[in-house]
Amino acid sequence: MMIYFTMRFGNGLNQLYYAYLNKEFTAFESEPQLLFQYPKSNKNYIDGDMPKVGNKYHLFYVAHDGVPGIKQAVSDHPNGPYQYDDRFYDPEPEACEAPNVWKRIGEEKWVLMYDIYGISPHNFGFSETTDFKNFVDLGHFNAGKMKSTNFTSPKHGAVIPITKQELQRLAKHWQFDLSFPKK
Repeated sequence: MMIYFTMRFGNGLNQLYYAYLNKEFTAFESEPQLLFQYPKSNKNYIDGDMPKVGNKYHLFYVAHDGVPGIKQAVSDHPNGPYQYDDRFYDPEPEACEAPNVWKRIGEEKWVLMYDIYGISPHNFGFSETTDFKNFVDLGHFNAGKMKSTNFTSPKHGAVIPITKQELQRLAKHWQFDLSFPKK
């Protein structure tokens, strides 16, 4: 199994690496290797998320190249080589990090979520795509349909799609009441 992560050696740059783990998920089977070489050798790049769409791997990451923001590189293989794209994929004027991409259930649409840490209070931004080239800005958390219930400043979010049946099984297992008050 391949995992990917951000790390740095000593006082070096923060970069994206990958390594392989054994099937028991208890030990590395390989030394970490660079996942992607950012073309500007003096810039940090962190926080990868890599959805597979069709036969391509779309690596979304944070480039500390000016105002930190979300970029994308594409490959035929999860461990590269990746084709660099200079474009920023978030529409934000302030610093962003922690991209997370998920497919909407039953639709050919994907959502890119990112942590806008350059504003106060921190917030999440959302963009949607059908082709991974054109993205539509969906706005910020708490500014639309999605509202917080028990927190004020979200950080480094992660979303995984689950079905209604999976939600019900999880709620039953964890003895969580799925009823919500009507507004």
